[in-house]
Amino acid sequence: MLQYIARDFNTALHRRYTYAYVIGIFALCLISNIAVVAFRMVYGTNEGTYAYNIIVYTTWCFVIPYYSCIFIADMGFGKVYPNPQIKDKITKNMSRTAIYLSKLVTELLLALLFMVIAFVLLIGITTVFHFADGTVRLSDIRDFVDKMLIAVPLWCAGVSFGNMFLFIFEDKRWAYTCYFILTLLIPRLIMSLAAEPLSLAPFKFIRTYLISQCFSLLPYPADPARNVPLTIALGIIYLVISSAIGAAFYHKKKVRY
Repeated sequence: MLQYIARDFNTALHRRYTYAYVIGIFALCLISNIAVVAFRMVYGTNEGTYAYNIIVYTTWCFVIPYYSCIFIADMGFGKVYPNPQIKDKITKNMSRTAIYLSKLVTELLLALLFMVIAFVLLIGITTVFHFADGTVRLSDIRDFVDKMLIAVPLWCAGVSFGNMFLFIFEDKRWAYTCYFILTLLIPRLIMSLAAEPLSLAPFKFIRTYLISQCFSLLPYPADPARNVPLTIALGIIYLVISSAIGAAFYHKKKVRY
């Protein structure tokens, strides 16, 4: 199993989509800093134009990597649907469950790598752009890390959703479509029905257990609706449930090429 994970992870690292994802992270960090500096040059120094503002704004955007988890899952999943009937020296003793979990672990490791790269690039580029004004504060970085660590189980659940759909559907177009329906369309519909002016009680209850809702509350520690233990628990629960569903579908699937 470890050999299978190592092989898939090494393969994923050399895919052009992996390089493109890292370049995208770099571009977003760079553009956000350029935008803030340009705003400051045009309108002058004011609140919203400092390094700590960029760090705070980033926590508001934690849901964006969640929506991109399907791409990370796809990088680790590979180009070919895993056929359990085809055995090589690494997979010959592996069960379908082991293959499924190996793919998931590979994708989670890849997501962890991207998270570290994103953090280093964000803090590094922001420091370069704002070193002169001295607004890169250690307290803000610690606060950012705290929120980032709380978000990790939610991102892991996103990767697990992606892996589940990639195993359920051999056609990746269906996997991507179902992923965005589950993570974007359905939650937004529920949150709309729970908000004013409708405020429908059943949807207000369901909203509490949505990953999207957890992301929206994450930047605000003083919000009474923000529940860190629940957020972490939901990430883990969704990861386990989606993994069980994906593995069950994979066990029943007859793969032929």
